[in-house]
Amino acid sequence: MVNINQINELTQSLGKSGKTGSASQGSDAFQNALTKALEKSGEASEAAEVSGLTELTATPPVFQDPAASVSGQTEELLDLLDAYTAQLENENTSLKDMAPMLEQLNQAAGRLQQEAQELKGNDQLKNIADQAALTAQSEYIRFQRGDYLS
Repeated sequence: MVNINQINELTQSLGKSGKTGSASQGSDAFQNALTKALEKSGEASEAAEVSGLTELTATPPVFQDPAASVSGQTEELLDLLDAYTAQLENENTSLKDMAPMLEQLNQAAGRLQQEAQELKGNDQLKNIADQAALTAQSEYIRFQRGDYLS
């Protein structure tokens, strides 16, 4: 009970002294806060102004020769086949470890075949690309079929 009475007395004494000066302080406080807010927004809007725009230059498009693309993809596929062969020869590599490489081989072979079909005029390169893709896809099929299980 003593604590409650002390709180009531404290609020009553604060209420009496605060009421006389609170009206003048409240209006001044609001005015000060409004002025500060307007000043800050003015500073922000001044800082947000944009300087003049500069000219944008576009880079010219780079057209890649289809034969170069097919040649690069064929070389990439042959490198993957070499890595796959090295994994097959390694006795410590499990078939489960080889599965991601075979998926990569199959996807690269599919991309190469699509690119090679669009190649016109270079039949020798198209033939090499097709043979490399077929080799990779046949290895993928052998692996999926379980030919390497012992």
